[in-house]
Amino acid sequence: MKTLYLVRHAKSGWESNCSDFERSLNEKGMKDAPVIAARMRAKGAPLPDILISSPARRALNTAEAFAETFGIEREKIHMEMGIYHGGADELLELVQSVPDSAESLMLFGHNPAISEFADRLARNAPHHFSPCSVVRIDMDIAGWSEAGREKGETQWHEHPEKHQGH
Repeated sequence: MKTLYLVRHAKSGWESNCSDFERSLNEKGMKDAPVIAARMRAKGAPLPDILISSPARRALNTAEAFAETFGIEREKIHMEMGIYHGGADELLELVQSVPDSAESLMLFGHNPAISEFADRLARNAPHHFSPCSVVRIDMDIAGWSEAGREKGETQWHEHPEKHQGH
């Protein structure tokens, strides 16, 4: 059994003086990321063995907030440019390359790739990933190289709006 957490970066700003890659989290994003990570911990979810993030500032800042909440050193966050540039196919290739010694993996990325990837892996995945959404997908596989279409089952979907009555 392998557990995959897919995270869309938290809410970011649209500063006119920086590139898309350099966009940072806005105030809401900075507040939401540790709250969602804490909700995850409250569910008793196993902490990820590996954290891999897009190197784009908003995704990396989200990963850093989760790592801090989990008590994981920031240096343990791996960065993969393919998450920023790629789509669902590239995300699958990345997941399939993870060492089998890892039981759980957390990817921090961007839409539409992250939601398309979730939809590909699990029939019951959410169709919409709002900023700072996390979905847990469990796959009954022995090794990450076996990850693929409809191999997963969505266990839960957590997002900032969930507890605000929306």
